[in-house]
Amino acid sequence: MLFRNPQARRRAYDESLREVMSIARGKESRQWLSTWKRLQPAPTPAWSLPGLARQLGIGALTVKDESARSALGSFKVLGAPVALLRLVLRRWPDRGWAPADLLAGRHADALRDFVVVSATDGNHGRALAAAAQSIGCRCVIVLHAQVSEEREAPIAALGAEIVRIAGNYDESVEEAARLARANGWEVVSDTSYEGYEEVPRDVMQGYGILADELLESSVADTPCPFTHVVVQGGVGGLAAGVVSHFWERYGAARPNFIVVEPEQADCLLQSARNGHPSRATGSVDSVMAGLACGETSPLAWRFLQPAVDVFMTVTDAQAEQAMRTLASGDAGDVPVLSGESGAAGLAALQALAADPAARDAAGLDPDARVLLISTEGATAPGVYRGITGRCGEEVVAAQAQWLRREGIAEDALMARIEAHAAIGAIDGGGVCRIALTDADRQGRDQLVRWMKELDLEVRIDRVGNIFGIRAGITDAAPVMTGSHIDTVATGGRYDGNYGVMAGLEVVRWLDARGRRTLRPIVVAAFTNEEGVRFMPDMMGSLVHAGGLSPDAALDTLGTDGARLGDELARIGYAGDMACGAIVPHAFVELHIEQGPVLEAEGLAIGAVQDLQGISWQEISIVGQSNHAGTTPMRLRHDAGYCAAAIAVFVRDLARRYGGSQVGTVGVLDLHPNLINVIAARATLTIDLRNTDEVMLRRAEAELEAHLRELEKKEGVTIEARRLARFEPVVFDAGLVRRIEASARARGLPSRRMTSGAGHDAQMMARICPAAMIFVPSERGISHNPREHTAPAELANGASVLLDVMLALADEPPTA
Repeated sequence: MLFRNPQARRRAYDESLREVMSIARGKESRQWLSTWKRLQPAPTPAWSLPGLARQLGIGALTVKDESARSALGSFKVLGAPVALLRLVLRRWPDRGWAPADLLAGRHADALRDFVVVSATDGNHGRALAAAAQSIGCRCVIVLHAQVSEEREAPIAALGAEIVRIAGNYDESVEEAARLARANGWEVVSDTSYEGYEEVPRDVMQGYGILADELLESSVADTPCPFTHVVVQGGVGGLAAGVVSHFWERYGAARPNFIVVEPEQADCLLQSARNGHPSRATGSVDSVMAGLACGETSPLAWRFLQPAVDVFMTVTDAQAEQAMRTLASGDAGDVPVLSGESGAAGLAALQALAADPAARDAAGLDPDARVLLISTEGATAPGVYRGITGRCGEEVVAAQAQWLRREGIAEDALMARIEAHAAIGAIDGGGVCRIALTDADRQGRDQLVRWMKELDLEVRIDRVGNIFGIRAGITDAAPVMTGSHIDTVATGGRYDGNYGVMAGLEVVRWLDARGRRTLRPIVVAAFTNEEGVRFMPDMMGSLVHAGGLSPDAALDTLGTDGARLGDELARIGYAGDMACGAIVPHAFVELHIEQGPVLEAEGLAIGAVQDLQGISWQEISIVGQSNHAGTTPMRLRHDAGYCAAAIAVFVRDLARRYGGSQVGTVGVLDLHPNLINVIAARATLTIDLRNTDEVMLRRAEAELEAHLRELEKKEGVTIEARRLARFEPVVFDAGLVRRIEASARARGLPSRRMTSGAGHDAQMMARICPAAMIFVPSERGISHNPREHTAPAELANGASVLLDVMLALADEPPTA
């Protein structure tokens, strides 16, 4: 049944409603929950289901999958914990308790006699029990007759005390309120009633985190990515939390809202018909247990009545069929684990697609972009298996298999990486392939052979940058990926090499499927990224981007006295293509993190949003050599002491600045370097980095002042020579969002990151939109033979690269 709401309006979000629920308050709730160990740290997946969208006759279909939110398997874990935190903070406002400390149980002793109570159909009670267990208070859960023992058991396992009644959900709500009044307990319910709105408001605000995750990568002042949002009903709490967020964000340009509920628990549809909160007309008992509610929450109705365009009901049979559809992935899409209430949105969409009149009433057309929220996984495993014919673990396994099949093949990627790592191999599993050495030539030769095997047009520019070009349908500006294949003297097998090999695997994936792209695709290997033999580092990409002239690069002398241009000619890679001749539509570099963050946080993908500025200097100190035993301390001009003082200053400076500021003394040479002689000369290098150019300049100025002060105080001469200087880089926001979107679609937890190391992408950002994808580095080790990333993680990163490259390569040229 479908009912168009005559009260729905398109207007700015009401200020009176903003005082109750707001995006700002929702973000605060999200930040609080980010510290709770029971939740996954990353947003839940938003699966794209293009095959099912085609079957339904719409443009796009996205399913937000809450089965992966936590071990509790439901979105409810966003509501009850937030409400409990806010309740405790209101109850004890003068204690100064931090939400993170409460969730970590650090105030459990003070809360052991505090008791919360609630009625539930299953998931809300489970979430409240988990939160109460974490903070250390007692929890009592009232269950009605229709709640199965299968749903009761996990609630009791979390330490909740169970009270059973013979009635339905609404009667269990009344019993929870009675118990609270009789015992001095606090009710933490997701439904409101007269005189009880504060806690349900906080529950609903927590549910809004779903929308915040979905929209965090959307650019301000751009249209909503969805034309329709289909959300489950129940008492209205989830719908209000989601609707309020979209409405506040987009105002009159909000998407169409459709609320769905079981036909026998139609309290929201009846409320729309009657123009005020009303009771359901049916038995309320439904297989969609989480939606089996008989009375509308008055507080939720304040948000739903003016905003929801369509209220509709579905049958239990329709919900069960939708569960099977999602679990099977028969349309060629990723299988999705969606429970009885979770699949209600798809049940509604399938019903609309099958009824032309209803479809028109809901405003669904071939261009519609629909969002569904799968609110739960197999929270009742026996029920789920009975309906779908498979257990939840089978669906999750099929999901993982689908992702492997539709991404870059792990075996093929690793075979290419290992084969290339054999060139220049050193003890311990590492690689020494310093730029323009014989080992580098062998690595280049192998790369060119592979490019030609893939039918890529190979072009080499004057400074030896190698480009493998796959033709597009048009000759529009290409999409470029790549990195470098040179290493440090004791390098690992993944730094740089991984990004180039993954680019080749993207091409192989496309070829295997006969997939043509609108734009050409280019895989690049840039010369001398490491800067070990020839300075500066990232030289090849710097020349390509116009930051260094080709002639200057060719005339660079190496640490061994060799001229770069001569060495290029010697190894056969002095190309004839003009440097910078290829100007990409976009550049995306895939790289190992070379740091510990992703591994420490249990994340699969880093979407790199910026990169630190770099300041390299060589400091030369000239003092006076003298006898170590006969020269009084006050009369010394000790270059060794000055070098040490500078090193200490650099470390202290970085600590004082905090934030992203780092400082390193990486090279230190003393002369004559004898145990009983005061050093006459000292040479050291200083590496300063910061994401803030103003702060980096300030650090450089402080260092210069310190050098001059030290020079005067110690009677030495100090000279500073600039080795390299690169300003901080902010990567293209749109590309960063694409990386995040791909990670979400593949179910890979991700975060935005800053790169502390320099990369070719920072140079390419000078001439085109650029960004980077990071994958974890085991223990953060890099530039070391023990550098390691698990093969599955490398394949995950390459699959995200594939997604982003495909999307970019199919973007039409602008007029």
